[in-house]
Amino acid sequence: MENILVLDDESGSLKLLTEILASEGYSVRSAENGKLALVSIAAQPPDLILVDKRLPDMDGFEFCRQCKAQNESSAIPLIFLSAHTDTQALAEGQALGAVDFISKPFRREELLARVRTHLELGRLRGNVEMLVAGRTAELRDTVVQLEREISHRIRAEDALRESEERFRTMANTAPVLIWVSGPDKLCTFFNKRWLEFTGRTMEKELGSGWAESVHADDIDRCMATYSKSFDRRRGFKMEYRLRRSDGEYRWVLDEGVPRMEPGGGEFLGYVGSCIDVTEVRRTQQEALGMQRLESLRVLAGGIAHDFTNLMGSILATAERAEAGIAEGSFDGEEIRTIKHVAQQSVEMARELMIYAGKDKASIEPVDLSLVIEDMAEIMKSSISKRCVLERDLRRDLPPIWGNPTHIRQVVMNLIINASEAIGDTDGAIHIRTSRVTAEQRSERRPPSLMKEDDYLKLEISDNGCGMTREQRCRIFDPFFTTKRSGHGLGLAVVQGIVQSHGGVIDVTTAPGRGTTFEIFFPYIGNNAGTELQNTCAASQ
Repeated sequence: MENILVLDDESGSLKLLTEILASEGYSVRSAENGKLALVSIAAQPPDLILVDKRLPDMDGFEFCRQCKAQNESSAIPLIFLSAHTDTQALAEGQALGAVDFISKPFRREELLARVRTHLELGRLRGNVEMLVAGRTAELRDTVVQLEREISHRIRAEDALRESEERFRTMANTAPVLIWVSGPDKLCTFFNKRWLEFTGRTMEKELGSGWAESVHADDIDRCMATYSKSFDRRRGFKMEYRLRRSDGEYRWVLDEGVPRMEPGGGEFLGYVGSCIDVTEVRRTQQEALGMQRLESLRVLAGGIAHDFTNLMGSILATAERAEAGIAEGSFDGEEIRTIKHVAQQSVEMARELMIYAGKDKASIEPVDLSLVIEDMAEIMKSSISKRCVLERDLRRDLPPIWGNPTHIRQVVMNLIINASEAIGDTDGAIHIRTSRVTAEQRSERRPPSLMKEDDYLKLEISDNGCGMTREQRCRIFDPFFTTKRSGHGLGLAVVQGIVQSHGGVIDVTTAPGRGTTFEIFFPYIGNNAGTELQNTCAASQ
């Protein structure tokens, strides 16, 4: 219920006003002079004040002035009552804060209408003031929080600048080439050693300017590795030639590491380091050349040894045949022996051609599981009777580009090796084919050794005697063998065939724990398979 305070020095007017307002449901308080009214307002502020312009102790204007000067009553709407309409008095009252004037004798409808209007305006004004106060408090809290955040950000930025300064100082004193890039792949910093190496300014190197110093033959591969690593947020290592300030291209090993906000937050880009590996590569190439010469010496010695034995066998058999013919006891056995030894010579020569990459067999789409299934059936009669041949060959695999004869030779050699490793004990040989993703493959092999693609995997394992670490390191050397008989070309040929098919072979073994050969072939439809087809087509 709204509370109205009425001030009038005329008792009749005061009584009439009180009755009219009370009849409308308002709570009405009355006062005969200004001092009592001010005391009443201080005790309980009303919602509206009606005051006559003439009071016994002060005029209405003075009362209005004192009322508006008090905080608790300054916002209360005040209406003047007056028997005379004086324009100057109206202006003075409005200047003091009065909201309206009602002339005496007043009409009931006009009085109530104006009272209702100003009470409603007072309520609205109060609501607005409360809303403004609430919003002001919220704004104040927001400003305080913003000031805290700004202060925190300023401290963080200061710490970041200090950290960056420390990093730049350390980077500029580091003995390697260092670069930094943002999440947009554009470089933002190069250390002093990099700028001295390339002989270029920071401005020229920033963004993608650094790529101008990369050798033309390396730039596409370099940028592809760089972009792919960024997209996957992974670290990378790559080698490429970078032009030195004197114009010479030097091989560098570049390693990039992703930068993340503390706590595994937002990706910030990469920081990378490069070292000059030209002399290391040169030393490796020289060592590789020496190793090749040694391998050639071993190869030549092995060939000479095995062919001497084969030719000696042929000559000895031929002499027995001549003696038999002279004595009349020739029965043709020597001829069959000579043919058998000659066939061994031809087979060894063929394996040598495969190993040397001179056996230019045509390639065609090959169903890997089907070729292995056929070869496994044939090999059943060639392995130990105590050995079980188990197969798990997927039938839904895509074909590979290959030569069926060479694939069969790989399977044959590995099955024979597995059978001989098992020997006279009970054992099993497992042959499996499957499809592996680049991620599954990279868990076993460094990504640099094979292209980022899916592959078909041929796995042949046994539970035989296994191999020592020393034997494992030499199994692909030509003419190295642990068998009593054999020329040691089998696994060297297997490796040559796998490499000619764009694949990779891996071996896991330990003494007494058997051996597992894993071979990864590119298949038709992926990038590596298409590249193999184009390479073979160009060479034929």
